[in-house]
Amino acid sequence: MPILLSNNIVGVTKEELICQHTPELWNTWNSLKSKLHNDARKSYGIKKLDERGPKGILLIDYDTLPYKVQKLIPDPRQVEHILLRYYVRDQEAVTFYSEFKTEDGLHLLPEAQNRYVINASVMKALMQLKQAREIERSSKGGSLRGILNTLATDAESFKDVMLAKYGYYHNIPTSKRFKAAFRDFTKNSYVSLIKDIKGISKKNALKVTEDTVELLNNMFAGQSNKPNPTEIYIQYNAFINNQLQVINDVTGEIYEAKNFSALSESSIRNYLTAWENQIGTHAKRNGDRQKLMTKFTPYHSFEQPTLAGSIISVDDRQPPFEYEKGKRMWFYNGIDLASEAFTVWVYGKSKEGIILEFYRQMVRNYAEWGFHLPAELECESSLNASFKDTFLKEGEMFQYRQMYANKARSKRIERYYGDLRYKVEKEREGWLARPFALSESNQISNAPRMTVPYNRLTQECLKDIVTWNNMEHSKIKGKTRWEVFCENQNPDLKPTNYKAIIPHLGHKTSSSCNAGITRLNSRLWLLGDQGEIKTGEPLVHLMKQVEGREFDIYWLDGNDGHILKAFVYVEGRYICELLPKPRPNKAKIERTATDEELMGIMTRYEATVNGFMRTQKNQIDKVTIIDDRKKTLNNKFQIPGIEEYDPTKNEDSQISVPPIDEPTYDGEEEFINYRNPANDL
Repeated sequence: MPILLSNNIVGVTKEELICQHTPELWNTWNSLKSKLHNDARKSYGIKKLDERGPKGILLIDYDTLPYKVQKLIPDPRQVEHILLRYYVRDQEAVTFYSEFKTEDGLHLLPEAQNRYVINASVMKALMQLKQAREIERSSKGGSLRGILNTLATDAESFKDVMLAKYGYYHNIPTSKRFKAAFRDFTKNSYVSLIKDIKGISKKNALKVTEDTVELLNNMFAGQSNKPNPTEIYIQYNAFINNQLQVINDVTGEIYEAKNFSALSESSIRNYLTAWENQIGTHAKRNGDRQKLMTKFTPYHSFEQPTLAGSIISVDDRQPPFEYEKGKRMWFYNGIDLASEAFTVWVYGKSKEGIILEFYRQMVRNYAEWGFHLPAELECESSLNASFKDTFLKEGEMFQYRQMYANKARSKRIERYYGDLRYKVEKEREGWLARPFALSESNQISNAPRMTVPYNRLTQECLKDIVTWNNMEHSKIKGKTRWEVFCENQNPDLKPTNYKAIIPHLGHKTSSSCNAGITRLNSRLWLLGDQGEIKTGEPLVHLMKQVEGREFDIYWLDGNDGHILKAFVYVEGRYICELLPKPRPNKAKIERTATDEELMGIMTRYEATVNGFMRTQKNQIDKVTIIDDRKKTLNNKFQIPGIEEYDPTKNEDSQISVPPIDEPTYDGEEEFINYRNPANDL
C-alpha cells in the first residue's frame, strides 16, 4: 500500500510499480530505475522522494506518476467524499438555533432548526476544507485563486453523499450565490443562514484471486449444508474427474474441469484455512455474529475516563434469577464509566416501554442530584434506533452518541455486568450459572434450581445496585464509586437541554391560560422562560400568544412526583416555560425573606397585567352612535291610546328615581350598585 507522509505527500515503493503482467507498470527494476534517472533532469516525469519509508526504503512521489498508473494504485488521501473528513453535527449550532428568536419574538419551528443545523455543519466543514487547500497550495507555490469554485463543486456533490449516508442533505446554494453565502457565513456565522429573521460512491468491484482459490471458496461458503475441508476435497476430486459439475448460481458460469489442477487434501485445507480466505468464507456462512466478530474483527482499546459525566454506557440485562419457572425480569441500566457507578436503572417483566422510561428516569435522577446529563452516550441500536433522529440525535440530549449494532464487546457496561454477576449477585439464593461458563466455579452446581418471588427479586436487585455503588472504586482507592461520581464531575458538561428532549420524553397535556395563570396537574402555573417568571413587556408578549387559547404542554415529573419541567407549545412551536405560581405564607408574622421575594414576584406579575389593562383602556375614546336605520317596514299595525313621546314638552316625570349611591330594596332581595374597580384604573 502507498505510504502517507507528512505534508499530505504519498510515497510508493518500487515493488508496487513493477509487474510483468500489467502493461501500465514497469516489468523490471532496471526499466523503472532508468526512467527515474532520465526524468530526474526534467521538470516533469516521475520523481524520487527525499523522505524515505520504513527502514530507509526508496519511495517514489505518487503525485508524479502517470494517470494510468495512479488508477491502479489507491490514493490513501481519497475518501468517499473530501467533506466527510470535516463534517460533524455542530453542537453549537444546535444550541444557537434552539434558542434563537426572530424579531417578532418567536422561536424557530423544529424543522427549520434542523435544516439550519445541517447547513451550518456543512459550512463549518467547507471552512476547514478551504483552510486545508490554502495550506496545501501555498506549500507547493500554487495560486490561491479559484478555491471557492472548488468548494462550490464539493458542496454540490456532497448532497448525494449525505443523502446516502445520513438520510438527509443540505440546501446551501451551490451556483452563483455560493460565494456570497459562504462569505456571509464566514463573517456573520449562524445568523447568516436564517432566511426570514423578521417573521456514496458506488462500491468498487471486488478484485478476484486466482481461479482455483475462487472456486474452493465458492464451494466452501456457497453451499447451504456448510461442508468441512475434507468434504470439499472429496467434491473437488470428483469435479476434476468430471464426476461432478459446479455451476456459479450468480453468473451462470459452468466451471470447466480442464482449467483446474488436482490438489491434495492438505493443500485444499491450507487454502481454506488461510486468513485471507477464511475471513470471507466464515463471514458468508457463519450465523453467530458475535463469534464471527470475536474471531476476525479488531477492536479498540481505550483508557478509562477520569471525569464523571463524560460518558455513560447503557444496556439491558436479565439478572440471573427466575421469578417463575422459565421467566426472568428485565433491567435497563446506565453506568458512568469514570466513576463506575450505576446512575440509572428501570425494570419490569418485559422490555415493553422500558427504554423510554429509562431516559425519563435518567433526566429525573440527574436533576434530583443537581448534575448535568452526561456528554456522551454509548448504547446498542436494537432498542435505541427509533430515537436516533429525535432526542438521541447528537446535540439534543447528549453531545455525542455511539450506537452499536449487535456489537456487545464495544459497550463497556457489559464488562461491569460480568463483575456484578459474579462478585455481587452470585452470593444470593436462586443464582443461575451460565450453561457454558469457562471457570468451573461459575458452572452449574448440583444444588436444586429455585425461583425467587418477583417482589423479593426486585428489592434484592436494587440492593445489589446500592452495594455496587458503595463498593471501592477500582482505581481510586479509599473512595466509593458513588463518592467518585459526586465529587469528580466534569466541569465542561453543558446544561441539560430540556427544550430539546421534553417534547419526546415528556407527557402531553392540553390546557389554556386565563389571566396569565395556567392549570396543570391540579396546580397553578405562571408564564416564564429559562427558569424565570416573566414580568413587564416579556410577559405581555407571551400572553398575546397564549391568553384565552388552547395549547399543548409537554412536561416531565421528577422522582418526588412533582413536575420537573413544563413547556408550552402552539402548533409545534415552543412558546414559553411554565413555572409554579409563588405561594408565600399568608401570615405576615411568619413570612421569611424567601416569602417576601415570592410576594414581590407575584406583585410584579399582577402589576404587569393591570398596567397593560390600564394602557389599553386609556387608548379607547367614547363615541356616540346615531342610528338612522328603520327597524320596521311600515306602520300598519298600531295600538290605540299610545302616544308618541315628545322631548320638547316639559312634563313632570311620574317616576321616582332613588339616588344612585344609595342601595335599593325590593321585597326580600337586595340589589346594591357595587363600584367597579376597573373604573379606577
